[in-house]
Amino acid sequence: MNNSFISYTAAVYLRLSKEDEDLRTVKDKKESNSIANQKALIRRALESMPNVTLYDIYIDDGYTGLNFERPSFRRMCEDIYSGKVNMVIVKDLSRLGRDYIDSGRYVRKIFPSYNVRFVSVLDHFDSLTATQSDVNLLIPVKNFVNDNYSRDISGKVRSHQEVMRENGLYIGSYVAYGYKKLGTDRNKVVPDVYAADIVRKIFDWKLKGLSSASIADKLNGLGVAAPSEYKRQLGGNYKSGFQKNRKAKWSAVAINRILRNKIYIGVLEQGKREKVNYKLNKVVEKPETEWAVKENTHEAIISKADFENVAKLLNLDTRKSPEEETLFMLSGLMFCGECGRSMVRRCNRYKDKQSVYYICATYNKGKGCSRHSIEQSVIEEILLDTIKRHIAHASKLEELLNTLKDKEINYNDVVANDKEILEKYEELEQCKRVEMALHRDLAEGVISAIEYEQFKDNFVRKCTEIEQTIKKLKEEIEIIFKEGLFANEWIKTFTKTGNITSLDRSTLLTLVEKITVYEENRIEITFKYQDEYETLCRIVELMPGNFSSLSSAEVGSNG
Repeated sequence: MNNSFISYTAAVYLRLSKEDEDLRTVKDKKESNSIANQKALIRRALESMPNVTLYDIYIDDGYTGLNFERPSFRRMCEDIYSGKVNMVIVKDLSRLGRDYIDSGRYVRKIFPSYNVRFVSVLDHFDSLTATQSDVNLLIPVKNFVNDNYSRDISGKVRSHQEVMRENGLYIGSYVAYGYKKLGTDRNKVVPDVYAADIVRKIFDWKLKGLSSASIADKLNGLGVAAPSEYKRQLGGNYKSGFQKNRKAKWSAVAINRILRNKIYIGVLEQGKREKVNYKLNKVVEKPETEWAVKENTHEAIISKADFENVAKLLNLDTRKSPEEETLFMLSGLMFCGECGRSMVRRCNRYKDKQSVYYICATYNKGKGCSRHSIEQSVIEEILLDTIKRHIAHASKLEELLNTLKDKEINYNDVVANDKEILEKYEELEQCKRVEMALHRDLAEGVISAIEYEQFKDNFVRKCTEIEQTIKKLKEEIEIIFKEGLFANEWIKTFTKTGNITSLDRSTLLTLVEKITVYEENRIEITFKYQDEYETLCRIVELMPGNFSSLSSAEVGSNG
């Protein structure tokens, strides 16, 4: 039979993939692959085929050519299998697919088995007139080239994304709740005024003692749209794998996700996941050490101090009373001075009186240690007095620093005169002198070779410890000078609190690291920024005539 008299019902297949869209630097290539251009090119080709009738146009826009699970392609196959279509025409073989094996299977086996004519316009391939050489050589080579093209493009896109991450540019499709992409630069993020205010409220409520579940309930009660719902309200086509209900609601999980996200302190953490390879959509989690982390890439919504305090709360095993909305003021801050375990709150009621005290958790479970009982009122009284004194000391320190602004102070002078560093150097020299004496004792037969090695190991270990301490003391001073001797923002954490007259949980979490309880109602209060505070005090003490009002007793932080 003369094939020229056979009529064909054609399926026009068009595809534009994300890998084509990612080729932003190859403008002409992108435009040539556009759906409109593919359609125009094929229509011109059909004009020269009088015995071909167009059945339908099948378009997969935004689908990779590396697999064939594409909606329009599957629909076209169903029409082929049901006998509605007996011809497929594409712009080129890469539009059909870029997988070497599957593309060849369709062209060389599946289409011929259903008597389907296949035409690739730019490849000048028509199965109706193709020779065995075209089918067995041209098609495999073309498909192999297309497959390798995808591999190459995948590598280029990945490398380009890595460079953007390293430069602190945001490359995600959607930005975290509280931020939005800058209109003039989609790789920059800026606060979303409304959502940023909600994020601040979430952190504030957490610091005041609300549980994550209570915060979620509060937001739902106020009618605040959950993150995914909010994005949809703004017109975004947003889908989340975390959403279960038709209309998303706030949950404790969503709250915790926000409270743990460092984006709110100006840090971008990207590259947490990656595809197994360019052919599979499977994504695997990468270890944290391989993430792309860049600081100060955008405006922070939350202060680092508040973020760290919340992080500490999330790691604490704290519970609230069933009758209370918030956690108890001292929850998660009290620890036993003997076993190191947390202290638990106990309440005794007798008639109209109530007595609240804390005891060691280990003792409470009957697993040893001792009671370490202390009344809450006693703790609060000591805490308030000690915090007030510490704030006063910090204010005095700030005043002294302001008086030193015109002084010429440098890092080397401070290190050379630091009492603690000088004492450690003297201790190191003494240790080395003793080590040298060991050599003489060995040579004179005072000690044996075995004793010499034992003593030497001890002194070497001691010298190493002293050297590490000196290094740490120097680094503490160096950090202060790098950040600016007078730019110690952490001081404002204390001074902005002002003259407090009562305690609340937010103040405690901002200023206090932990409270350690010993026997006989003795407690030790460890303040935040303790190392920075003591280092700065040492620096101030080195300045003649400027430190007389700040005695060594005042710089202590224990109550």
